Amino acid sequence: MSQSPPPPGESPDRIPDEPRDDERHDAPWAPAGGQPPQYGQQVPPPQYGQQVPPPQYGQQVPPPQYGQQAPPQYGQHAPPVALQAPPVSVGEAFRYAWQGFKVNAGPWVLAALVMLVVSSTGTSIERTIRNAGAPSGDAGWVMMTFDPAASLVNIIFTIINFAIGAALVSAALRTVDGRRIQVGDFLSVPNFLQALLAAVLLSLAMFVGILLLVIPGLIIGVLGMFYLHFAIDRRLSAVDALRASFVLVKDNLGTAVLFILAALGVVILGALALVVGLLVAFPLVVIASAFVYRRLTGGVVMVPGSAG
Repeated sequence: MSQSPPPPGESPDRIPDEPRDDERHDAPWAPAGGQPPQYGQQVPPPQYGQQVPPPQYGQQVPPPQYGQQAPPQYGQHAPPVALQAPPVSVGEAFRYAWQGFKVNAGPWVLAALVMLVVSSTGTSIERTIRNAGAPSGDAGWVMMTFDPAASLVNIIFTIINFAIGAALVSAALRTVDGRRIQVGDFLSVPNFLQALLAAVLLSLAMFVGILLLVIPGLIIGVLGMFYLHFAIDRRLSAVDALRASFVLVKDNLGTAVLFILAALGVVILGALALVVGLLVAFPLVVIASAFVYRRLTGGVVMVPGSAG
């Protein structure tokens, strides 16, 4: 039995079930420019504002980012996808901070307590040294006089307080990464030396600014409010961390000022609550600052404790 000739442009050796070149197309489930995830692979986490896609058979769904919704169940309609992330809300930052604090309340309270004890101890020792070296009747002016021993104590405790503050920021960045905080997390600060150098440079700049009618020093302090976050989170050098903070705050000045005012309000309320409220107020402010930093830089904010 003779076979009919192949259509024009088709090879006579072509397998009948094999599609021609002009019939080939990507499968509807294949992602553009790549292959679909294989069995056992994990679905990559979407960016903020996107919905978590439903997994294929055998895949695992990563923990949702803060503000995302879980993927729809079978037979449900997916909610509309946001085109862009919403603007940063200071109120949302403190609501998130409260969630992050509750997940890791024990370590945060302990860290805040250590900071308060160290700060008050340093002030007490410095005042005692100055009182001992002051002439009789001049005790009221002792904090304004120069005393080498007292100044050395002041420098030592300033560095210790800075290290504790940097540890709090580092833990807050871990919180917005969705990680649970352990006490040991406060004992290690990434890129500590560059962060310390940035603090020294910022302090010098603020001192010079304060000498110039005070206001310039305050402006410099506001512009540098995120230098620790950049130094620790992105491992930037001291100068680059300061530069990045200046640019970020300058471009988002309204949000930065509003956050500072809200943070001051939270700390004042904590102090009024028999000072014990500071054990909650300080962690809230630090976690909220990490939230604002991540949102302003377009980074990912995870649900507290979702990453283990």
